[in-house]
Order: sequence, then structure tokens, then C-alpha cells
Amino acid sequence: MKTLTVRAAEGLSVPMEDNPRRHIGADPVTVPDRAYYRRLLRAGDLLDATTETVVATEIATGTDAGATAAPAETKKKKRETRA
Repeated sequence: MKTLTVRAAEGLSVPMEDNPRRHIGADPVTVPDRAYYRRLLRAGDLLDATTETVVATEIATGTDAGATAAPAETKKKKRETRA
């Protein structure tokens, strides 16, 4: 089964789907990938904690996981076609 890692938006406490007495808070939790949680993500009540982890890791390590070599490759190809 697919899962999502989510946390509640700032200042919110979101009830779990299967047990409304348990709540999702500021700490990331893993939940089933169901319509209930996807709706809360779209509404902004829940935040995707996996993307936050990637950004925090990039900041801590000084890397950019989203960066690619495409611009350099494009420049190289342009030079080759001119010659």
C-alpha cells in the first residue's frame, strides 16, 4: 500500500482518518495514501513532510538535489553546432 509522510500546518491539529481522537501535529507521520489525506493536503491543512526533508537535507549539506547538468550540456551542444 502506498503511504504519505505528512505533518499538520502551523498551528493546526488534524484528526487521523481511522481514529479521530488521535491527531496529526507538527511531527511528521506516515499515513495511508487515501483520499481523506490527499484532500487535507490540497486544502493546506496537511503539509508533505517528504519535500521538507529533502529541502532540509539540501540546506544542511549545501547541495541542490533539483539541480541538473542540462544548462551546461546545452551550451556545449550550441558550441559544437557552431563549429
